[in-house]
Amino acid sequence: MARSSSASARLHAEIDALREADLRRRRTLKWGAIDADVLPAWVAEMDYPVAPAATEAVIAAVAKGDLGYPVARAYVEAFARWAWERQQWRVEPAQLTPVADVLAGIESALHTLTAPGDGVVVLTPTYPAFLRILKKLGRRLSECALLDGPDGWRMDFDAISDALAGGAKAVVLCHPHNPTGRVWSRAELTTLAGLVDAHGAHVVSDEIHAPLAADFVPYGLIAGHSVTVTSVTKGWNVAGLKGAVLVCQPETARVAAAIPPHERQRASVPSLAAGAALWSDDGGWLAAIRDYLALTRAELRKWVDDRPGIRWHTAETGYLAWLDVRDAGLGPDPAEVVLDRARVALDPGSRYAPTGSAVADGFIRFNHATSVPLLRTMLGRIGDLLDSVQ
Repeated sequence: MARSSSASARLHAEIDALREADLRRRRTLKWGAIDADVLPAWVAEMDYPVAPAATEAVIAAVAKGDLGYPVARAYVEAFARWAWERQQWRVEPAQLTPVADVLAGIESALHTLTAPGDGVVVLTPTYPAFLRILKKLGRRLSECALLDGPDGWRMDFDAISDALAGGAKAVVLCHPHNPTGRVWSRAELTTLAGLVDAHGAHVVSDEIHAPLAADFVPYGLIAGHSVTVTSVTKGWNVAGLKGAVLVCQPETARVAAAIPPHERQRASVPSLAAGAALWSDDGGWLAAIRDYLALTRAELRKWVDDRPGIRWHTAETGYLAWLDVRDAGLGPDPAEVVLDRARVALDPGSRYAPTGSAVADGFIRFNHATSVPLLRTMLGRIGDLLDSVQ
């Protein structure tokens, strides 16, 4: 425990010391696609140092010239151990298929489990790529907006039931939910599973943010009608190392069977090596990052509480905040105003649901996965803007 606490303290000190100039040297999307005077709180990347276990695995693969076509055995076996040890979810390596990334896995699952013209339930606000996948596949969007209640965001089970009764064949579940940060409870998942079973449909569960949740129930523990896709990329901040794992139940094994061999080769050897290392032993990196994200989440919570024009149901995990700024005086496109006048890049809520959505328009998604000092600078800029418009 003392060693773990010491490693966590060192990582936290390293994060606190992050310099804006160093972050701007990165060539990733978060920092590389913005102007030099803009601070980024938009795309889902963290500013934190890479876990040494991932760095060492990638360097070792390159040093050995291990850059050919991948064999995923060690990767899927490591995930199976991690799922059992961390989530009490027993999956066999034979149920696991490597894919290029989580979106590729979701697309493969929907392609097999549904047909062109079928309805697919999506819980909005939602990760915008889900909407693009449905359009690409020719599936019909069955939008079920989350309910915004005094205790936070929750599923509208009546709307989901109606959509399934109307012919929707699948539900795309984001768990933990992007952008609200909800971690769906066992009771909620069980209720959803009952509705899906009653209509002979399936669930495709995106659990890419799950490693960031200390207390998490995988959907695959609840129901056999599901396909789960997950990865190390969000939890350990290695999105550029393309690779994910698709988990099929016996009832959905045809999804894996339909994935052609060339699709299974699209996750590179370095990405699978890093994934296997992180699933196996990350040296306490993830636990330390969870603790640091609790600090930045609390910092954001304190700031919101001082701003009467902003509402936020505090996220239960991760680093994404879904802020309701409809009463903040920023107009119909608040993210654009913040970018133009405060020079902070945010994700506009309008991207997360069809046009005219009451759960997305007038919202912004704020990524607080940076250092506390940089976060305070961002919030100070936005606060100055809000003071000038109210």
